[in-house]
Order: sequence, then structure tokens, then C-alpha cells
Amino acid sequence: MVSLVMKKWDSLENLYIEYYDEIFRYLLKRVQRIELAQDLTQDTFIKAFNGLSSFQGKSSIKTWLYTIAHNTFINWYRRDTKFHYHSIDIVQPMEQTLYSDPVASFQLKEKQQEVIHLIFKLKQDYQHVLILREFQELTYEEIAEVLDWKLSKVKTNLHRAKLELKKCIAKKEDDIDELFSN
Repeated sequence: MVSLVMKKWDSLENLYIEYYDEIFRYLLKRVQRIELAQDLTQDTFIKAFNGLSSFQGKSSIKTWLYTIAHNTFINWYRRDTKFHYHSIDIVQPMEQTLYSDPVASFQLKEKQQEVIHLIFKLKQDYQHVLILREFQELTYEEIAEVLDWKLSKVKTNLHRAKLELKKCIAKKEDDIDELFSN
């Protein structure tokens, strides 16, 4: 199977070039630290290269890499339970830098930061599905493969995660309204 995989990819380097940014962005959203995300991304690709012979082609190479990245994140998370939250500003180099309206850009960035902080207050399963679906734009089927869940569990958890996130956003807005009404 390795030869089939490698026929599509001229070299391991091309595979790395094709998916590095995408895997890095996923891991950065999970750990919120650039250096750590880079390390975990490197670990992901080392594991992928070492395990390429075990790739059976039952899923896409992209899904297989996301699965390795997800498991690499989980292993790190279990070792380091001191999860730190950082400002979304550290993601700035990956964002669009040309804006027509600086005020709108600032407000959007503030809103994104608030949403990300609220996502990290949700339980882990909800974080996983929200980030993979909304930020990484994986399909339900790809998420099911990455998380090793049934499709129904992905859909249920995504629905519940969105409802929970909406509740958190509404509560935050209510708290702000209450603060200014006093």
C-alpha cells in the first residue's frame, strides 16, 4: 500500500508540504501556543512517516494525518494537564492582514477571541468536534474517523456543543447587559 500512497505523492516531503499548515493550524487551535503546536506538528509527521507502511488506504491521507495529530494532542494533554489559555493574538500571523475597515477588523478579532475562550470552557468532546468542524472544516465522516466515533455520535456532540456554546454566549451577553444597566 505504501507504493500506492507514494505514487500519489512524489515524496514524503510533498506530503509534508501539502498538509503541514493545515495540521499546524488544527494543533494551534487545540494548544494555543505556537512553539508547542510546531512541536506537536513535527511529532505528528514523524509518526506518520514512521507509520506510513501501516496506512491501509481505508481513509484519505488527510483524515489519517488528522487522526495522528488528534492522538498526538491527546497524548500531550494527558501528560500536561496544566492547560494554558493564550490570547488569539498569537494566531495573528496566520490571519488576513489587509482589512478595509480597521474598526470592524478589531471588533471581529475581539469576538473571535471571546468565542474561542468560551469553546475552551466546554467539555473536551465538544471542543474536539467544534474545532474539527468549524475551524478545520472537516466533514462529519472525517471527524468520525479522526475521533474514532460513530457518525451519530459526531452529529449529536456537534449539535450539543453548538447549543452549549450558544448558551455560554447568551449568558456572557446577559452579564455584560447587566453590568451596564446598573
